[in-house]
Amino acid sequence: IRFRLWRLGVRIPSGSLFKPNILTTTFLEETFEENFSEQNQSGFSYEYCTFNNCDFSKTNLSEATFESCDFVGCNFSNVKVIRAVFQEVSFTDCKILGVSFDQINTIGLSLTFVNATLNFSSFYKLDLRNSKFTKSTFLETDFTEANLADSVFDACDLGGTVFENTNLSKVNFYTSFNIKINPVANTLKGATFASSETAGLLQIFGIKIKP
Repeated sequence: IRFRLWRLGVRIPSGSLFKPNILTTTFLEETFEENFSEQNQSGFSYEYCTFNNCDFSKTNLSEATFESCDFVGCNFSNVKVIRAVFQEVSFTDCKILGVSFDQINTIGLSLTFVNATLNFSSFYKLDLRNSKFTKSTFLETDFTEANLADSVFDACDLGGTVFENTNLSKVNFYTSFNIKINPVANTLKGATFASSETAGLLQIFGIKIKP
């Protein structure tokens, strides 16, 4: 019975006597190193928890809450996050493919990514002001109409990243590369770029920059 409930996404504290009417869906200050793949954890709540090398691929986290949580070395690909809450959450060394972050609950939204693979994901229309992205990749990741003002992209590979009607005011791109942004279709006032990335800003005008 314990195994069947676990596969359904219901966690029972190890070492405890099984009681059919008591199902744990709220966790505080716990550390996990487990396989959550394809489970249904809709509505679960995690506060001050750490997830090490966990597999969340294709897991249903709709309406789940993560507050002050850290994901380290996790597979977060194709996760369903409809109306999920992410407050003060960090992803380090994580694989995050095809996740529609634009469907999450934006109340208190605060995300940090370090050395993450964020390919084919969407941040459409999200308010991501003051966000920090470090040494991460964003192949075909969509930031259309997002607000990234005052954010930092530190040593990120932005090849294929989609910026369209995006607020990039005062964003620091100085150490990032493979940047292609249309300055007409985006707000770039106060943004910082390395001189080596100038060509990616002028491409829309058909201007060629030679070394």
